[in-house]
Amino acid sequence: MGITFLSFFPGLFHSQEYAFFLLLAVALYLAWVERINPWIRTPIDLPLLGFVGWVLCTVPFAADPAYSFSEWRKLVAQVLVFYWTMFVLRSHRRSELSQQIVWAVVLGSLVLSGFALVDFVLHGGTWRDRLVRAGAPYSDYNWLTTYLVLVIPILIGWVVIHRTFGARALGILTLVMAGFAQVASYTRAGWVAHLAQAVGFGLMAGRHRLVIWVLAGAIAMGGGLFAVSEIGYQRSTVDPWTISARVKTWRLGLHQVVQHPLVGVGYGNDTFLKVHQAEIEAEKGKSAMEKVLPGLHNTFAIVLMGSGVPAIILFIWIFVRIVSALTRQWRRSTAAETQGILVAVAVVTVGFATRNLFDYMFAGSLAHLFWILVAVGLCSMRPQISTEAGAGDLSLNELARSEH
Repeated sequence: MGITFLSFFPGLFHSQEYAFFLLLAVALYLAWVERINPWIRTPIDLPLLGFVGWVLCTVPFAADPAYSFSEWRKLVAQVLVFYWTMFVLRSHRRSELSQQIVWAVVLGSLVLSGFALVDFVLHGGTWRDRLVRAGAPYSDYNWLTTYLVLVIPILIGWVVIHRTFGARALGILTLVMAGFAQVASYTRAGWVAHLAQAVGFGLMAGRHRLVIWVLAGAIAMGGGLFAVSEIGYQRSTVDPWTISARVKTWRLGLHQVVQHPLVGVGYGNDTFLKVHQAEIEAEKGKSAMEKVLPGLHNTFAIVLMGSGVPAIILFIWIFVRIVSALTRQWRRSTAAETQGILVAVAVVTVGFATRNLFDYMFAGSLAHLFWILVAVGLCSMRPQISTEAGAGDLSLNELARSEH
């Protein structure tokens, strides 16, 4: 719960990381003492471990092998967060601990949204334009909007599932504050991610009419935004320069993919800057729309350029496998609480993947929070995991002993 709550404060990431590795060491030690296998098999093992392994294989071919290896170690830390969370959840009363983690998410969202809105007001933010944008503590609007993409589906599920007045009131308050904070971030990529989440939910639930209404509403709101920009409102929000700069930058990245399709030029966000330093320096005097950005601003493009075509196939497979596994179990489940967790995490995954199409946000405490939520979702589908796990799962005797 503490690790989950700390995930909402990017400035405390190193403290969170130290605490995690300490808890990981304690977990492994207790597993050894109690003779419990800490390895928990999941439906995403093959693409996830395959991705980690392939990235390591491409490190020697990187433009800067030392940097790419350091980025690979960060990737390994993220994967360890996922498997550690799986082990902790499966070694305790899963439903109770999952609920406590969701409580930590709700409280973290409340603090995050409250800070963002207060900071927005204190810095003179207005609804006229995005000269001032709401941001996360010790970070910026990009991190804030990504946090909200991760938590808003969880908050909606919380409001739908809980029947008590206090819990529902807390959920509604947090959800409303998160919605205002998302608007005040003025980050179009976050808004598009929520659109993808709504469409994704409609497709998962087989509600095609909902998909049509969502798309129609998005078109109407987009048209309204362009209309008010003509009278002086939100002109910076509709300015397309960031899109043009991204497209130009992506073309340079694609050129590297054509030259190095199998192993790429080096894993990591800063690899693009290292490879194209000359082009970026040469265009410093140009207008914002004509500049080459100092990064690809696309996690999928970073993976493709950095570690080649096999890496991007495995990376996409991870997201597809998470969503498909959770969706199948959601349709089979009859418990409302379990259904809420399963569909919320599936929708979170769709939104997080969409958000990473426009920026590199699969990093730090954001990645840790995402993997914790995925572990909570996958642990909610125990019957399927137990069938696939075989000897890697906990026996009933081991589970009872670990709980004791």
